[in-house]
Formats: sequence, C-alpha cells, structure tokens
Amino acid sequence: MYVCICNAVTEDDVLGCMADGCTTAKAVKAACGFKPNCGSCTKRIHQMVSEYRTAGELADALTGGPLGLSAVLGPSAAEIGVPADAVTETAEGGAAPPTAA
Repeated sequence: MYVCICNAVTEDDVLGCMADGCTTAKAVKAACGFKPNCGSCTKRIHQMVSEYRTAGELADALTGGPLGLSAVLGPSAAEIGVPADAVTETAEGGAAPPTAA
C-alpha cells in the first residue's frame, strides 16, 4: 500500500528504510528521497516509525536485549581441572566431556 502518493513510496519502502537503521520520520523521508509536497503522509510515517520502535523495544525486553554475534567460550578442560589424558576431541574441534569408566 502506498504511504505517499506524491513520491510513490510504499509501506515496504518505509519498512525497508527502518530495517536499514532509520529511526525517525525525518530519516525515513531522507532515505526514501521524499520531495516536499502535500505532507499528508507525515502522520502515517510517524505512526509506522513509532510502531516499529515499540516492536523492537518489546522484542528486546522479552529477549533480554539485542543479541551480539560474538561467540561465548566456556572454560577449557585445563581451566576446570580435567587431566589432559581424559579429554577427547570432538568432530567440531572442541573437547568432549570426560566419561565415567
């Protein structure tokens, strides 16, 4: 559906700009290349930005915040006191937990 008929901007265009990092209506208008016209779209863009930010804040609250992409490494076998002869390597290259004999 069109958000701005004057500039031929659709809801998908606006959502794409927000997904790319635009967090205000002014930033969305700049990213979409809006030229000044009637301005009837401004209210809808503000509403979309508000909904997008609220959804992001809710998702962060439910999940404990945005997830980072860095790996979290656990302690090595030596750091937890497992003898070197009790550790076998897994196919993924990590140490498998010792098994009871």
